[in-house]
Formats: sequence, C-alpha cells, structure tokens
Amino acid sequence: MTHFPKRRALVPVACLAFLLAASPVTYADSPSSGGDVTVAQTLGDRELTVVLRRITSVPGPLHLDVVTHAGTAPGRLTVAARATAESGAPATAAVDLGAEPRAYSAVVTVDRPGPWELALGDGTRTARIPFVVPVQVISPPERLVYGGFLAAGVLLLVSVVTATRTRRTAWAVLPAGGMVAGLAVAVTAAVLSASLPLPPQPGPQLDPTVANVTDPYALTQPMTGDYSRPPVVLTVDGAPAAGHASDLGLTLTDGSTGLPADDLVVHDSALVHLLLIGPDGELWHEHPIRTAPGHYALHVTPPMPGHYALSVELVRRGGGVQLVHAAAGIDVTGTSASPAVPAPVRLGAGQLTGVTVPGGITVTTTTPAAGEPTTVTARAGDTGDLQPWLGMAGHLIVAGPLPPTAPVGAAAQTAPVWAHVHAMGSTSTMDPSRPGIAGLPPVNGDSAPDETVAAYGPDVPFTYTFPVPGRYRLWIQVERRYAVLTVPVVLDVAPAPRETP
Repeated sequence: MTHFPKRRALVPVACLAFLLAASPVTYADSPSSGGDVTVAQTLGDRELTVVLRRITSVPGPLHLDVVTHAGTAPGRLTVAARATAESGAPATAAVDLGAEPRAYSAVVTVDRPGPWELALGDGTRTARIPFVVPVQVISPPERLVYGGFLAAGVLLLVSVVTATRTRRTAWAVLPAGGMVAGLAVAVTAAVLSASLPLPPQPGPQLDPTVANVTDPYALTQPMTGDYSRPPVVLTVDGAPAAGHASDLGLTLTDGSTGLPADDLVVHDSALVHLLLIGPDGELWHEHPIRTAPGHYALHVTPPMPGHYALSVELVRRGGGVQLVHAAAGIDVTGTSASPAVPAPVRLGAGQLTGVTVPGGITVTTTTPAAGEPTTVTARAGDTGDLQPWLGMAGHLIVAGPLPPTAPVGAAAQTAPVWAHVHAMGSTSTMDPSRPGIAGLPPVNGDSAPDETVAAYGPDVPFTYTFPVPGRYRLWIQVERRYAVLTVPVVLDVAPAPRETP
C-alpha cells in the first residue's frame, strides 16, 4: 500500500508530458514586430533608396542602408533619429556616398519603442521619414498559455508532494484537478489563438503612439473595423523656369478637416510616387521628400517650357491607394530648348512583332483592344540581370487616350485614363542562379531580393485592360546596373470587337 500513492503520482506527470508534446503552442511575433522598411527618396538631384533594417531589440541598433543609382554624386549625408514624443538629442551618424552606385551603411541607436522620425540631410535639404520602433508584445492568449502551464506545473508539484507524504490520497485530488484545469486553459488558448483577430496595428491602421505600440491589445483601442480616411487635397507651389533648378512644394491636406495629412504609409517602397509628364512626352517618376507634416518637396530642372501634367500616388493610413491629380498641372516658363528625347516605340492595333529600342530592350504586345486584357512585354537582353525597383521587376505608366498632335503634357492633363501597372509575377521571373552584384552573395531562399540583387527578367510582362479605344502613351521602367531605364511607347488601342450573334 505504501507504493500506491507514488504510482498514482506518475499519472499527472505523464499527462503533462503528453500535453506539452501534443499541444500546438506557437510563439509568434507581435503584429508590431515588423520587418525591413524601404523608402525611395528624391533628395535634391539624388535618387536614393533608404532601407531601415528590422529592429530586433530595444534599446538596440538600427541598421540603415542607402542605395545609390547610376549618376549619383558622391558626398556625405547626415542621419539623425529621434523619438517624435521626445525632445532630447537625436542619435546621429553619417553616410559617405561614393562614386560607385551601391548600398552604403550606417548605424544609429534607438532606445525606446514608439513613433520615430529619421532625418536624412545633404547639407541643403532634409528628408524626414517617419517609422515605428516596435517592441515584442505577449498577446492575451499567450499569457493564458504561459499562466496555464505555470499553474499546472506548480499544482503538479503540490499534488506529488501531497500524494507521497499522506496516506489519504483523496487530498491530492484537489491540486490535481487544478492542474488539469490549468492545462485545459493553456491548451484551449493555444488552439484558439490562431483564429483570434489581430488588434489594430499601429502604423498601417492606427496613428502610432507609445501607448498603442507597447500595448496594442489594450481595451482602450477603438472597436471598429473601418480605418479608412477621406481623400487628400493636393496643392502645388512653385514657378519653375526651363533649364533652371527649382523646388516644387506639395501640400497634402485632409479633404474633410483641412488639416495637414500626415498619415501616409509606405506603399511600393515610397511615401509619395510623383509622376510628371512633359510637353514632349518625357516622364519623371520621382519620390518627393517629406519636409514637415503634410508637406513634401521635389527638386526639379524642367528641360523645356510648356505645360507639365502632374499626379501623385499615395496611401493614407487605413485606406487604399489614391491617385491624385494636380488640378492645374505646372506651367514652365522660359525659352530653353529641350534636349533630345528618345522617340517612342509605336505599336499599332494588332501588331505582335517586337520593336527594339536603345538599351537593347525589345517591346512586344498582344492585340490591344478596348475592354480586353492586353499584355505588353519588355525583353531586356537574353539573361536575367534586372534589379527590382520599388519592390517590382518593372513598372508601366499609362496615360490616354491622347490627341495625336497636341503637346503630350497638356493632353495628359485632361486624359481620362491614368494608370500605374506592375510587372506580373515579379518574383517568379527571378533567376536563382544569377549572382548578386557589388560583391554580395547569390540569391537564395533565405533572403528577400532587393536592389542589390540582379536576377530578374529578361522578360518583364505587364497586363492592363484599356477601358476605351484611342492612342495611349506608355512608359516602361526597369532597373539594370543601378540605372532606371525608361522606354516610351505609343500604343493604338482598337475599339472593342463586336460580339457575334
């Protein structure tokens, strides 16, 4: 009889071991743990890509990479990171850009979670990039899992001690029952945690604060599923002259309150994508710098006088993509002559053969007809050596229909169709056998491809459905050897084919 309690004490031990092995407990990162943040910036005459690497501990280092492109001038950039809720001295560093286009690194220290701002300056202009420093957060289901197993472990010891030190085994039933209850709570929380909705996420859905970053599960968060916000109102300031460098000011205000719209989130690796179409059909795809809440600036040198059409693409926190036109565009004064612009590729309705343009890029299209999907394909050479730009293997800008004889900028100002199309299957067109560039390792499944990887193409296809027939202007953009190549295309879209009765 003296051995019976000891044998009985082995039962809860075996049950606990089985449940620990069988229960599907996972320890996932909190929704604010985040990853790398990539932000394209047109800082003066430099087109840069700023990469904020994932922060793994707080306090801890923030690793920063600045990717330059062909033609970028060397020089020193200053970096300063400051928590927006604090007024102390910022963490500073410097990035020395060389003449070779590649990634240049720096490290600053972040000491607290919450909303931060990174100031990147070239001595004349300063780009202010908002970002969030996350913190590892334990969700309520995880707390129940930890608490349930902790209680079960403690009660297991109490049950064993009670069963071995007394001849009344019934006294061990109470702590054993509590142990079972603790295990039931832990296992139930682990099973249900996968199906529970995530809390509103600071950054994508909520304006980040120290409170909601450190405790996104707080009951004080708004109980709503609609985080959309009204469209922005765009105003453009500046009087550029042909052949002269000047700064354009862009002001974004909330369409409902009139207050500065300072809730933009990074979309396709930029806060703002600006498209500028000149009188002769030249395209600028730029990324204005944020200078203050709701205020952005772009340094431009228009090559010729005339009317320029302007639009911006952005995403407000909790909302979808907005394509906003500047109502009046930009009128550039002066008499400077325009530099030579490559003639656009002209593809007529039903033309399936390719046309090769300077740079060795061949453009082909399926039969373009209104209301039917059309695939336009750019082929860059014979090997996959393209780099992803703005997270994509290629970009296609569409404007039209346009009159055949009117200046392109003025015609695009009132064009009914503006579109920004991404290459289909950008990751599937990556050649894993291609090496990296600038001495970096080859592509593999453990690292996300960025601009330092040359492994895309050679075919970059785009599919778009033109809503109405007419003559369209298209611009295809791909990146090779850190240079963004722009291929202008004129495409005649036929009327929709008639249905046979």
